[in-house]
Amino acid sequence: MKIIRTKNTSKLAKAFAEPLSPEAEVEYRKLTVVEELLQFMKRQGINRADLAELMGVNKSRITKMLNGSENLTINTLVRAGLAVGADLQQTFVPKGQRGHWVASEPPVAGSGEKLVVLDFGQPKEVKKAPTPEVSHSIAATDDESAA
Repeated sequence: MKIIRTKNTSKLAKAFAEPLSPEAEVEYRKLTVVEELLQFMKRQGINRADLAELMGVNKSRITKMLNGSENLTINTLVRAGLAVGADLQQTFVPKGQRGHWVASEPPVAGSGEKLVVLDFGQPKEVKKAPTPEVSHSIAATDDESAA
């Protein structure tokens, strides 16, 4: 394969290089959360008709919700999550940083719960706290002093 470099950039390349407008960012986030819900449903073997039945709504409402023509509210997302056996987990991260969820072992033995931690990765600059100086003096016991 031959790669050709050009001096002119296409309109498409320029569009991808620019930050998203607030409206485009909203649409992107809606698509992302819908895709996450669809992937979760797929892993659970739940289809759109099942989701409609579990949520107690018409199939047409699910279609509108999942194709982006209906405004997704936190209420709707939480209800959809509960219907498929999932919790909605959202958080805010500093602009320009990405976080990802990391699952760990159950916090309490036998509880069946998993602790999930949001990991922001390594910060750009890590400042170490000064190491405290600790000195221990251990008095010799009678057995040790006899030796």
